[in-house]
Amino acid sequence: MTKIQIGPNCNIEGNVILGYDKLSKLRKGYEKRDSTTIICDGVRIRSGSVIYAGCIVEANSHIGHNVVMREFSTLGVESSLGSGVVCEGYTHIGDHTTVHAQTHLTARMSIGSYCFIGPNVTTMNDRKIRYFLPNIKDSQDMGPIIGDGVAIGGGAIILPQVQIHMGCLIAAGSIVTKQCTRFGVYMGSPAVRVRNVKPEEVVDYLKSFYNQWLCEQPIKASG
Repeated sequence: MTKIQIGPNCNIEGNVILGYDKLSKLRKGYEKRDSTTIICDGVRIRSGSVIYAGCIVEANSHIGHNVVMREFSTLGVESSLGSGVVCEGYTHIGDHTTVHAQTHLTARMSIGSYCFIGPNVTTMNDRKIRYFLPNIKDSQDMGPIIGDGVAIGGGAIILPQVQIHMGCLIAAGSIVTKQCTRFGVYMGSPAVRVRNVKPEEVVDYLKSFYNQWLCEQPIKASG
């Protein structure tokens, strides 16, 4: 039976399942890991949600209705998952990050701190469609890596293994197929960099990194 630890001042509504462990198999390397489900201080989990074994929900975070947070995922301090979010497991979500309703977070991805992910965003972790095609083996099973302070508009699609570096803004409905370099605004299908992020668009947490990045940029010749 899965161990469950619940901190003080939590509000866990009815019809919530904690420590769900009826899995067919675990990913390699996780078979002997501690599968305790840890709910830290001041967490709120609304009705209908399922939190699998091995998950950690850090202090003062919020999980909406009918969220599925699969095995060995972590939700950081004061972060939130909106109603209907599915987190497929083995995924880390940083502190002060908001994921809005109906978003799909694929397995084996990383999301930084102070991020904003709009509703109905889709992420993927497999570049090949291998369903009933056992001979296709050359695709690494890994989701996107999203840096600190990234904002992703509603309905965007992020393909497998793509890195979105710190401070980027991804326009709603964009399809991100390649790496997004720091402090860029990306939009389109496929998404391309259309301009640099403006100072007022940078979260406070990244201000010093942004100023350093500005100093590293080449000076354009006048005239």
